[in-house]
Amino acid sequence: MSQENAVLVINAIVNKANMAEVPEYLGSVMKIFGQHGGKPIGRYKTTESISGDDSPEMVAILEFPSAETIKAMVSGSEFQSLGEQRSRVFSKLNMVICSGM
Repeated sequence: MSQENAVLVINAIVNKANMAEVPEYLGSVMKIFGQHGGKPIGRYKTTESISGDDSPEMVAILEFPSAETIKAMVSGSEFQSLGEQRSRVFSKLNMVICSGM
């Protein structure tokens, strides 16, 4: 990862009542990520929580050209149009922009 790039870390807890919508949502959002230069580093599911409360069930890590690219994407109409579905699919969703230490 170059110094200019930024990493988007997403962790989520799925709303079990709407579990059937998860694959469709993930397909749509991953397409948006790709259109904005997002490159998946990894997608993970939690197999065991060993510390803390409200542990995420899903974690995704993606690399983007810059933090500005991530912010523009998240505020853009394509990402925003998935807001209702995102609210149904996840009971908790956190997204953070990170850089190397």
